[in-house]
Amino acid sequence: MSLDWQILEENKKKWHRKGIWRGILISIILAITISLFLNFNNFSSNFSHIARISINGVIFDNSETIEIIDNLAKNDNVKSVIVRINSPGGSVVGSESLYVAINSLSQKKPVISLMGEIATSGGYIVALASNYILARKNTLTGSIGVIVQNQNFSELSEKIGVSIDTTKSGKIKGGQNPLSPSDPLVKINNQKLVNYSFDWFISIIKKNRDINQSVIELVSDGRTLTGGMAMDLGLIDGIGSEKEALKYLEKKYPDFKGLPIIDIETPSQKSFLNAIINRISIDNLKFVPEYSNSLKLMSLVR
Repeated sequence: MSLDWQILEENKKKWHRKGIWRGILISIILAITISLFLNFNNFSSNFSHIARISINGVIFDNSETIEIIDNLAKNDNVKSVIVRINSPGGSVVGSESLYVAINSLSQKKPVISLMGEIATSGGYIVALASNYILARKNTLTGSIGVIVQNQNFSELSEKIGVSIDTTKSGKIKGGQNPLSPSDPLVKINNQKLVNYSFDWFISIIKKNRDINQSVIELVSDGRTLTGGMAMDLGLIDGIGSEKEALKYLEKKYPDFKGLPIIDIETPSQKSFLNAIINRISIDNLKFVPEYSNSLKLMSLVR
């Protein structure tokens, strides 16, 4: 009886050890498979293809995304790039860095921007960097403008007896104190910041779109437009999807016909929590879309 028990225990230990090693082996295989899948773009330099990247969500400065775009420009087997945009905009620097990188890319190989549900403010800036812009008829775009927002809890702080005692080197250092009444000097400085970035925004529209001054003046109030409206005003080149983008490429570059499209993984944007923190920070300059009351459009960066 004792011998049978010992044999049973030995078999259990043997199967337990085998199970552990089997689990480790399976884990290694899964890890290698996932790594190969996520880094498939590393193998894309072996043949000619069209690369496809996506710019989604609120735009922040992301050095990893910029590096990926720069590598696409250097890869001779990347014949063209499709940029899918679904973004309400974001920070000035994030939008600028993407614009600079994609604009540099578009000077070396054709880049087509495909606007999705929304490509407003910074999202539209990204599209401006490409050689050709397509949108759906009802894509939300435009919202050309810049904004600085300050939280003002001065009335509430006065009622509950809360204040911030600050020592600073200059009158407007640190911007607006949210627990104090609005400071005229801070407001004047914020307006200068807005004007400077807005002038840059308008300058790249003039540089990349052949539209007259009357259109510039019309859309400079920050209004949101549909893709169809933007098409009528000359802010984009056409209405369509990836199918139309490929037709455009094949017509202009016949050698591109039949090239495979490879999705290039780009890093995800900052977490929702970080976006909220960024949203409530003081004096944070942003390219932002306006609310659309009719469509109940909500945006983190508004």
